[in-house]
Amino acid sequence: MEISQSNLSALFTNFNLVFNQALESAQSHYKDVSMIVPSKTETEVYKFLNNLPGMHEWVGSRTINRLSGSGFAICNKNWEQTIGLDRNDVEDDKYGFFGPLVRNMAVSGASHPDELIFSLLGDGFTKKCYDGQNFFDSAHPVTLDGTEDIRTYSNVFGSGKCAPWFLLDCSRPIRPLIFQSRRPLTFTQKTNVSDSNVFFENTFYYGADARYNVGFGLPQLAFACTAPLTPYNYSVVRAAMMSQMSATGRPLGIKPTHLVTVPGNESAALRILHSETIEATTNEWAGTATPIITQYLMGASGATNVWGNVADFVNPNDSYGAGSSVTDDGKPPATIVAGATITPNTEDTDDGSTTSSGNKTS
Repeated sequence: MEISQSNLSALFTNFNLVFNQALESAQSHYKDVSMIVPSKTETEVYKFLNNLPGMHEWVGSRTINRLSGSGFAICNKNWEQTIGLDRNDVEDDKYGFFGPLVRNMAVSGASHPDELIFSLLGDGFTKKCYDGQNFFDSAHPVTLDGTEDIRTYSNVFGSGKCAPWFLLDCSRPIRPLIFQSRRPLTFTQKTNVSDSNVFFENTFYYGADARYNVGFGLPQLAFACTAPLTPYNYSVVRAAMMSQMSATGRPLGIKPTHLVTVPGNESAALRILHSETIEATTNEWAGTATPIITQYLMGASGATNVWGNVADFVNPNDSYGAGSSVTDDGKPPATIVAGATITPNTEDTDDGSTTSSGNKTS
């Protein structure tokens, strides 16, 4: 192909079409669980209500639900991916292989928000949200407006010895996670023959770039559990999430819509949410939430080796290293690679059954 501006422009138009088609068809989940917030500046400051307000009888003066005094900021970050195409390959019409690279760039760009959102969710055990507590914490404060009465609630279960799973309520305009978008992903080029990369390196540059960042939303809308994913434990965490009350004693009306977990819990998640029966018993939890199985949880800075284990649904005490072995009979190996024993309590147990003790032990 003759190297001319018109030919290079036509080539870019083709690559840009390939990029946008791949971007549109790429699968991602961040929009399912995040509140998408358009950004107009470098940093956005967020302040949430201390409670999730609801309607009530108007007697006397209005009740003012004020934004919390302690907010937090999300600063937009720049993201990019660039690849080079040798000028000689363009001249010799050897750029057909470049199409799949451009499509892969689009897929990578589309999945990057998932990577940020779900690794942030996994870090919720150690990173703080707007109320000053870790996003998943046993002592989130709730203050009754106009009083000094401070109450607390917990949105975390388990001893931390099993791979985590999360219940999220994503049915509301406000969601448990925030995706802040300053500039969407776009495909660009640097192919002018007078550009330094062409003059010095004999290479055309094509790249994708965007500007955005992520943050935590309301912790009331997300519950985490590090006990085995069993029907009983699922029912306990679900009930706790749905039973949340405001500081005035009003039910918050929260109902989980999504179950998010790591690949090792995929079998357990699909059985609980899709199977009509479990061990010859009607499964009442089928269809109660949408499963999202994502490897990006394991990108959390606090992820451990346990997060990569495969759970044994029949024997919740046991888990196995991913790829540790396959067996002729298709059953879990006789030797356990990694145990997942936890301290039982009335809220979550190793085998997913109820215990008689009313107190957690460590």
